[in-house]
Amino acid sequence: MAFNLEEAARLYTRELLARAWAMLGDWHEAEDAVQDAFAAACEKPPKPGGERAWLHRVTYNKCLDRLRRRRDVSLEALGDAAGGFTPEYDEGCAPAVIAALSRLKGEDRAIVLWRVYDELDYAEIARRLGIGEAAARKRYERAKKQLASELREYESEVNNGL
Repeated sequence: MAFNLEEAARLYTRELLARAWAMLGDWHEAEDAVQDAFAAACEKPPKPGGERAWLHRVTYNKCLDRLRRRRDVSLEALGDAAGGFTPEYDEGCAPAVIAALSRLKGEDRAIVLWRVYDELDYAEIARRLGIGEAAARKRYERAKKQLASELREYESEVNNGL
């Protein structure tokens, strides 16, 4: 069975947009990244049965390309997206989380968001990144430590009036 773009768009656009938006913090860029992924699927169709994973991987790569071009997600861009991935129980926590996430590399940010907010297991994260499960676990632990360090640094800056 050949790749059906219309069917794939109907089935996967929403989840791909959510992933891209979580990584990029900008709705328009997320739409562009997903559109680029579907364009890539037209040029080189994925294997039958593997469309979803393939589209996630390509969308992820398109997001990384965009992040590399701008070097980092701006805090202002993430500010509009904050309601989508910040803890609801403590509004005072939101700026610190947004700032800390914005300081992580795009791939590390994606790993943290997938694990913490999407509650993906390591096997799914590994599949999306094309790495082993142990490597996914290790990368998450490193990203989590980096996030904690960024949160401490942000808190220190706020407390010192910087």
